[in-house]
Amino acid sequence: MSQFFNYSYFSGANTTVYIGNSALIECAGISFSYQNSRQPVYGYASDKFDVMLPGRIIIQGNLLVNYVDKQYLLNLLNERGLNNSTRSFDIKIEFGEKAIENNIVIKDCYIISRGQTVQVSDQAILEEFGFLGRELENDLGNQ
Repeated sequence: MSQFFNYSYFSGANTTVYIGNSALIECAGISFSYQNSRQPVYGYASDKFDVMLPGRIIIQGNLLVNYVDKQYLLNLLNERGLNNSTRSFDIKIEFGEKAIENNIVIKDCYIISRGQTVQVSDQAILEEFGFLGRELENDLGNQ
């Protein structure tokens, strides 16, 4: 007796990363985390917290880009009028063409670090850009 389960998973192969409104073709990966510094408040003799104080939100992540030249991503941002030192930019992660409800936008990003590791192998050289974002939201497109 066999059962068929229709699983719908996403993979990096059907994911596109956008900087502003343009696809970042050389993107090899992205990771991010949403952090909120909310704190619990305990009442007298409470063993469980009673309320949560508001906290500060930050999105911190890394963008992996195939090495093309030493200024590839920074030049790309400048060409699109998104000078990283003066203006923020949005990063959109699109999961396939039909899964628009799963798309994510990291708003108001700034590049804060840059690194590179070169290994003696046949693998592509990657540059890693650290970024900070202000807000995380779902992108529902033009629905």
